[in-house]
Amino acid sequence: MNKKLRLAFFLVCSSFLLPVTALAQCKDQLCQNLQNILFAAVIDFREYRTKSASAPELSIEGAKVPCQMSVWANNVPMYICYSQVPSPSAEVWYTSALADLRILQPTWQFKINSPVSDHFVDAGLPDCEIPATGGPNLGHCPLHLQITRQTDGMAKIYLWMSSLSSPYLVKRLPESAKKTVAAPVGGGCDELCQGLKKAFEARVNSFKDLHAAKTTGGVSEPTIKLVGAGECSVNSTLKSRSNDAGTQYVCYWSETSNSAADAIFRDLISRFQILAPSNWPTREEDQSEELTGVKVKAWCAAEPTGKQAVCIYISGESVGLHINSWN
Repeated sequence: MNKKLRLAFFLVCSSFLLPVTALAQCKDQLCQNLQNILFAAVIDFREYRTKSASAPELSIEGAKVPCQMSVWANNVPMYICYSQVPSPSAEVWYTSALADLRILQPTWQFKINSPVSDHFVDAGLPDCEIPATGGPNLGHCPLHLQITRQTDGMAKIYLWMSSLSSPYLVKRLPESAKKTVAAPVGGGCDELCQGLKKAFEARVNSFKDLHAAKTTGGVSEPTIKLVGAGECSVNSTLKSRSNDAGTQYVCYWSETSNSAADAIFRDLISRFQILAPSNWPTREEDQSEELTGVKVKAWCAAEPTGKQAVCIYISGESVGLHINSWN
């Protein structure tokens, strides 16, 4: 790379980088880890997307907050952190993280919405907009921070940061900008988000709340059908390679192209990476689809004891979602 190109590259990247003064102002590990994440976003999270790289967590005393790489439906990489902690610890974490982010990115605009005791923050360059559920484009806010309190005294913590230099970041169309909606989980949970939450929560009682009165051959049309899905059902199932019986909520999407199916596949993954508890291990692999035996790509998250799981499958133009509860 010649000197002129190197200079041009440096000038482009420096517009995203943190101010030099911020380096001396990080006095704790949370701030330092946030700083590392923001720097990594400038170079498309390359080091965190390799298996050898260790993604920094955002934990403080009393609040362990693990993080991992993910990807939006439009293939833009995102760094996502999630945990459930006691409400007082969540408030300390939120206040500390927001204060550190203001120091690290003083030129950013922080849009804060705090209804009752919850907090939702979207941040980025001035006048940035909240990305649609499919993922961010140029001009959208790259960072989202929130805590939502529960009735049991716990609170859910979320932070996600989108890549600042992904080749999949494109200039958004004026019409699409008018139709932007809130991110998968936040102050404006859309219709698909609401359906997924209800279906996922119903696993704790083996989807009894979703059973319709009409049942044929052990298959029931559920009271909740996910937006865009061609078919949803609740039925009995057997765990592969064992005799364990259970119940599952299943939905299928049939698209007109592989790219459209992949967009749904990635969108569902990004949503369940937030919905699934932080202690559920996740994996993505090639395997055989449970019902048909067809070779598919699968993303799964499973409860540590193996009693509950969610798997998302894609094969060509078809996408399947299975939420399982085993007896």
